[in-house]
Amino acid sequence: MSKEFDGWDEIDWDIDIDSARFQLHIIEAWNKNNPNVKGKWTQWPNELGELKLILLPLGYIPSSWDKKPILTDEESEQLKKDWLKLAQYISETDAIEIEENTFTVIGQHGSRFRFDISLEFHRWLPPNTLDKHYAALRNIRNGARNKHVLGNHIANLEAALATWEIETNSENTGFGFSSFPEHMTKYKDMEYQDAHINPQGETFPESLLIMLELLVEDVEVWNIIHQQELERRKFAEEFEEKWPNGRPDDWMYL
Repeated sequence: MSKEFDGWDEIDWDIDIDSARFQLHIIEAWNKNNPNVKGKWTQWPNELGELKLILLPLGYIPSSWDKKPILTDEESEQLKKDWLKLAQYISETDAIEIEENTFTVIGQHGSRFRFDISLEFHRWLPPNTLDKHYAALRNIRNGARNKHVLGNHIANLEAALATWEIETNSENTGFGFSSFPEHMTKYKDMEYQDAHINPQGETFPESLLIMLELLVEDVEVWNIIHQQELERRKFAEEFEEKWPNGRPDDWMYL
């Protein structure tokens, strides 16, 4: 008689339990080798939620001071479906690797993309910057912008600017600019300053899945980056025309 499937037996305890990788791995453990799961992943590790080992679907454990649930039952169920779909895509896509909270994606044309994700703050940032921006991201989420404290205000600005930014392996051409990859021939000899991929889904896991698909496809993401660069240059030109000597008290307005 075969042993009944138990997701606990599938968990790799060498993975940092405080990482995004572990959270997604738990879902994988409950589904990937489960003989009762056919095709689409459907099994949610409810018992790990009771033990507070899985932080999803919300991404963190709410404070005991919260007087009402942050998520409705309907929102919670939708998020679970989105996390299941995302975890399955990551598990089945060899081009994606996760090291703690840092994703590395190799596109089908050889481009390499890297970024951190924050389950707690529902966003992605450049790789290895999550710890640096943690306090500022918490301030932003809680509405504590602290403009009267210059150091805090600047830290909050830096975190806001880093939000949705990803790293590419494009050749650096100097002065903070990078070239477009060779397979994007229509952008030959063009440059861009940075790469922000804004969320396109209704939820964070859905948005993350959409971006991962873009990065693996390795074409449309470059069209997005090119369009952003055109908009950035237009804004810079209009800014220079309006304030040729710099806007007064610039840092307080950003």
